[in-house]
Amino acid sequence: MPHLQAAIAEALAAWPVQPRIVVGEQEKRAAFRIAHAALAKSGTVTLELALSGVPMVTAYRTGSAEAWILRKAIKVNSVILANLVIGENVVPEFLQEDCTPEKLSQALREVLGDSALRRKQLEAFAKIDRIMSTGNQPPSARAADIVLATMRKARRTN
Repeated sequence: MPHLQAAIAEALAAWPVQPRIVVGEQEKRAAFRIAHAALAKSGTVTLELALSGVPMVTAYRTGSAEAWILRKAIKVNSVILANLVIGENVVPEFLQEDCTPEKLSQALREVLGDSALRRKQLEAFAKIDRIMSTGNQPPSARAADIVLATMRKARRTN
């Protein structure tokens, strides 16, 4: 989001370790190529990171009214697109009250080191190309199909 670049830079100015701010697809892809691990918000970036083979931890907080509505409307085992495509919860997700600095930092330590979680994610991410291989269908359409199938399955079991 290029329009937020200045505000983000200002907010990060006092950080002792300056993060690299990337803007645009080209810079994002370059950052993914050199990343050892990531802290990501839930969304399509989780699938992009998984396709790039970057182990991750995910976080997302929303307002309490929105969270209540989402919990009533969505009945899936994960809100992480990479987990839904893989069919297994390999990417830890910290949502709402679980989205704390302590929990995030512990999970990040785990994916930064040579841990079982990191190895499990890398093995699962290696399968994504095969899972999403659909011939002429674009990957985004295949991902949407998988998400819809998962939601239908969840609805049948409730």
